[in-house]
Amino acid sequence: MNTTFEKVGAVGGNKGGPFDDGVFDGVKKITVGKDWDCVSYIKIEYEKEKDGKFETREHGTIRGELQEFTVDYPNEYITSVGGSYEHVLSYGTVLIKSLRFKTSYGRTSPILGRTTLFRNPAGREFMLEGKNGGKLLGFHGRSGQALDAIGAHFFAVKSPLKHFNLQGGNGGSAWDDGAFDGVRKILVGRGGKFVSYVRFEYAKGRGMVPHAHGKRQEVPQEFVVDYPNEHITVVEGTIDGYLTSLRFKTSKGRTSPAFGNVVGRKFVFGEKDFKLVGFCGRSGDAIDALGAHFAPLPPPPPAPAPAPTPDPSTTKMGPLGGDKGKTFDDGVLNGVKKVTIGADEYSITYIKIEYENNGKVEIREHGTNRGELKEFSVAYPNEYITAVGGSYKHIFNYDTTLITSLYCTTSKGSTSPLFGELKGTEFEFKDENGGNLVGFHGRGGYAIDAIGVHFGPAPKSSTPTPPNKFSKVYITSGNEGIEEIKFYNVENGETKEVFLHGVKGKNLISTLVISNPPDECLVSVESWYNSYDVSQGIKFKTEKSGSDFFGYKFSEDVGKPFSLQVKDKKIIGVQKFHDSNLISPGTYFVLSRSSSPNKVEAIGGKGGETFDDGAFDHVRKVFVAKGDSGIAYVKFEYEKDGRRVTQEHGQKTSQETEVFEVGQDDDITSVKAYYEKLDASKTETITYLAFKTLKGVNSQPFGKTPVIVNEQTKLSLLEGGKITGFHGSSTDVLHSIGAYISTSPPTMLHGKWIQVEQNGKTPGPRCSHAIAMVGNKMYSFGGELKPNFHIDRDLYFFDFETRRWSLADPDGDVPELPCLGVCMVAIGTTLYVFGGRDGFRNYNGFYSYDTVKSEWKLITHVNNGPAPRSFHSMAADGNNIYIFGGVTTKERVNTLHAYNIVDKKWTELPNPGESCKGRGGAGLAVVQGKIWVVYGFIGEEVEDVHCFDPVESKWTKVETRGEKPWARSVFALAVVGKYIIISGGEIEMDVKAHLGPGSLTGGAFVLDTESLVWEKLEEGHSPRGWIASTSTSIDGKKGLLMYGGKAPTNGRYEDIYFYGIDSA
Repeated sequence: MNTTFEKVGAVGGNKGGPFDDGVFDGVKKITVGKDWDCVSYIKIEYEKEKDGKFETREHGTIRGELQEFTVDYPNEYITSVGGSYEHVLSYGTVLIKSLRFKTSYGRTSPILGRTTLFRNPAGREFMLEGKNGGKLLGFHGRSGQALDAIGAHFFAVKSPLKHFNLQGGNGGSAWDDGAFDGVRKILVGRGGKFVSYVRFEYAKGRGMVPHAHGKRQEVPQEFVVDYPNEHITVVEGTIDGYLTSLRFKTSKGRTSPAFGNVVGRKFVFGEKDFKLVGFCGRSGDAIDALGAHFAPLPPPPPAPAPAPTPDPSTTKMGPLGGDKGKTFDDGVLNGVKKVTIGADEYSITYIKIEYENNGKVEIREHGTNRGELKEFSVAYPNEYITAVGGSYKHIFNYDTTLITSLYCTTSKGSTSPLFGELKGTEFEFKDENGGNLVGFHGRGGYAIDAIGVHFGPAPKSSTPTPPNKFSKVYITSGNEGIEEIKFYNVENGETKEVFLHGVKGKNLISTLVISNPPDECLVSVESWYNSYDVSQGIKFKTEKSGSDFFGYKFSEDVGKPFSLQVKDKKIIGVQKFHDSNLISPGTYFVLSRSSSPNKVEAIGGKGGETFDDGAFDHVRKVFVAKGDSGIAYVKFEYEKDGRRVTQEHGQKTSQETEVFEVGQDDDITSVKAYYEKLDASKTETITYLAFKTLKGVNSQPFGKTPVIVNEQTKLSLLEGGKITGFHGSSTDVLHSIGAYISTSPPTMLHGKWIQVEQNGKTPGPRCSHAIAMVGNKMYSFGGELKPNFHIDRDLYFFDFETRRWSLADPDGDVPELPCLGVCMVAIGTTLYVFGGRDGFRNYNGFYSYDTVKSEWKLITHVNNGPAPRSFHSMAADGNNIYIFGGVTTKERVNTLHAYNIVDKKWTELPNPGESCKGRGGAGLAVVQGKIWVVYGFIGEEVEDVHCFDPVESKWTKVETRGEKPWARSVFALAVVGKYIIISGGEIEMDVKAHLGPGSLTGGAFVLDTESLVWEKLEEGHSPRGWIASTSTSIDGKKGLLMYGGKAPTNGRYEDIYFYGIDSA
């Protein structure tokens, strides 16, 4: 798209060297350094339009406190750059003193740099903006020892675009999405009689870029365009103070419904032979005004080339489906080796076919690559596709008929997984003579509209499938469902054993005997599986008899049924799979679902010669030798198909080589590595390694543990599943290390991270604070912005309906001190706050806050009850509040106290003793009546877990296993059923203790308190520690809510994240 930019500024001083970053697609993150008098440094992370990669530019000198501002690009973008400048005596020149940014969401960054006592920008203020809220594309200015001046490049419209000016009022904040290739989808949401929310999904190349504006209130309605075959050519609307309605017309003559209320003054955007490519406007809680950018329509596509003349021996079937989209015909080739199919919630969106043709591979693609991609491969020419089936249906969101599902069947009787969802009219293409699929034809554009096939004769080199009959089946079941099935097959008169291995035969084993193969054969398999797609029960039927369910019997309340039975056909074989449990069993009787290990990027330096061992079945031994300046040598002993293979890297030294051996029924799941740039080296060197296994075994530490973790010395983790191989780089030392990690489908919890939108003014960044939920409101109390410097003693609450912060009324016995390291829980509508301290180590007592009466009450004075403390842990059940550990005026403690809200008394419960040392920053959870202490800090981070049973009045130190997280403290925690979820935290203390950031992580994990197994969850937020968190339920989903925290830069966050569980 032909666009340009306008150059604004620069403002500030005239010293320092000039710089101009030029123009990029947008800005993702800005880091600002401030010293006592000015902004000393700025680092900008840009997105590069052509390849979607990010580039950084830096100006000034890194020193002082670093502050970050991140936008949710491309959904959100910066629309203005403000700040202040002033003559600075210590430098003898005019410098930038502060910066502040505003985004298309109406969000304003904190003031980055110097402020007055009242937190206003220090110096003479300025504001740089593009016309109509254009997007920030780049910076220019002057810099040297500090940032002397700053200017900006903003998006602007250029011919041949036609710009339609804003229609509406002047309220809200201006925004301009810019110009794209077209529009794929529009969502319009109402708020009363006005349009309060719009979301535009723009086309950019083959991708999609979303932009949303306003406030989402009622459920939005959507209008989908068949891009690139269809474009919006007219936008109509009405204005009555605010935008009240929208309607769209397309190049195919379609007209959308009217979204909203058609009242007020009408406007029309449109130009003959032009298409809509972008919007601009103004918005706050509603859409105040709207404008648009149009570009020339593309020329009509050339008439499709005539389809290749089919071979007389081939058969052309179909197509079936809709009549829109562009016609395609791959013609007749030799056969199909692999198909890759994409599907979204509506239809099949994409198909990629790898054909074999005269000894070469040829690829054809149709539709638009989006949604979930799945593959199906055949061993052509010994196996070939003999049938293609699926379904098609009219999809109202697209106002057309689309293919909704596809599957393939092969000459060996196996069937692919079902791609998409079987809905609408079903079909199957199959040659009467068992022909070979040699080509596809149909229609496609934004999705697959119609599909047809060409069949040819079977390939000459294919071999007939020998009879393959089951004689015996062993089924192993456990707590999670069906764990393993072992088959004995009869092939050509010989009995052969085939394993479909999950967690190989450790629980209840059942046996099905097929008495007289091949005269008696399996004809059906029935099963049911839970919401995680793990098979819970399975039963078989032969031509003469049937079995009962092995595992659990079917329950409609918690599962979905599955049946595999084809009329006049028998099950003649299965394929091997590699998951830890059976998932939807049809997959395994017709296709294995094994996935390649993920290659995780190496951590460490960039120097040396790269190595890549590849992926194996297991890592059995690790050999490590130290050198004078770090890890000098590593050797890995792998296992593949029962054979041992070794790979070595680096250079052996005179120092002894140490060995870590992994148990035969165990695997490495995590690697901890320190690396630093040593004085004599041009790049970083790995100085320390440690390994952790599935059974919770920790290796001995290899190398030296650094005294400090800082810019020169860094700590990183490789984790997320079973490690099956390593890669990296080395010379005479090890510079970097990465891993191949095999991940399994999650078996405990399925969920998703979301960042919660905040409207209006926020309480500001903070850490070491506390939150609790009452109804749909999150309350926040205490915290710090700078190390050991308290903020205030105000109680704030965030309303999840309005997404706005408010200040709670401060009536009653308001806590005496502003405090950090405080804890808070909620029982019913009452908040309970205990402990915490100010910056001078004065401590608070025990308070309650009635959220209905808006009233504070002092329950226990600081000199009564449990000893005053901070950075302790707090949890609650229906009637009791529990306080564990923390840091008193003298030491870290391991005491456990309970306060009963009915009896209004404190009780000191039994002490856990030396096995659970005094600690701060631990996790405390009440799970099914028992109290759990998870990890914490005892002078170093620890990874022990303890459980107290109030009924037996007994402590137990429990041994956990699985994908166990490394030691950590000050992390987020929540309880969902029998599960404890943790996320983030500090994994290595800073040498400055609380004054520094330490080494922080963003990793999330869940512990099953019954099986004592850990499992890693997806990461959804940046690394952080000293986080405020709570268990809650939002929009019907239980999960972990967290707010703020300390950043790796030693700054503070003010964002809100929620990990919502789909089912638990």
